[in-house]
Amino acid sequence: MNTTIQISFLITHFNRPDDLKKCLQHIHALGLPSYEIVVSDDCSTIKNQEVIKTMEIDKLLIAPENQGLAANINKGIDACRGEYIIYCQEDFILKAELKEILPQCVDMIKSNTVDMIRFYSNVKFSKLIKISNKIHLIPKFSLQNLHTNYYQYSDHPFIIRKDFFILFGYYLENTSGDYGETEYAIRMMRSKSKIGLLIDNVTSNILGSNSVIDRVQTTKNNRFNGQKQIRRFARTLRLYFECLLYDKRKRGLRTYTNFRKLK
Repeated sequence: MNTTIQISFLITHFNRPDDLKKCLQHIHALGLPSYEIVVSDDCSTIKNQEVIKTMEIDKLLIAPENQGLAANINKGIDACRGEYIIYCQEDFILKAELKEILPQCVDMIKSNTVDMIRFYSNVKFSKLIKISNKIHLIPKFSLQNLHTNYYQYSDHPFIIRKDFFILFGYYLENTSGDYGETEYAIRMMRSKSKIGLLIDNVTSNILGSNSVIDRVQTTKNNRFNGQKQIRRFARTLRLYFECLLYDKRKRGLRTYTNFRKLK
């Protein structure tokens, strides 16, 4: 007998079993009635694979070789059986507050009010469109968001319907991390996708982990104030240039190098 699963938690993992364990503990602590946990591992060391095999996971996928984040997410997506997918990397914790807002997230996606709801953003958008007290829509283009319009998408935690990737495309594989995320962000900017953002943060990064949030924040803190605005403006021009020339069929970036292909 097939049991209907409402939520699939998809977690991508690579050689951070301690972080993964904490991430899993917080998901189980939510106490949701109908969910599964899918962990997609990008060929961690044999030692770490043995550790994660002992964890409370419904479906564990282990790549035969390191293929990069995009391929790791894609194979995990196909393995999910839930009507909705909540994605996060292993260095994030989903807080207890998520349980309260989750029904509203599901209703908004089900009604096609939004296609994706992000749980976190390290970028502050100057303009958002209020669609509920807890969820705001990121506009497709806004002058107020001139420097951040291309940050509509991020691989930080989010919830989508399972068919999201059929409608808007899977991730571009065989790419380095920055290249792949930038390409998909531009793809989303050029698409008709509606991306929402939770106003209340329901995630946190794991203390002591070499997390995405920590790396971004450290980079920001190390910038000289005099160079910051110049770099920001140059990056903005570069990304709008990429957006104008973007071909969704070829899916290549003109001014970025895919370092993974050089390895």
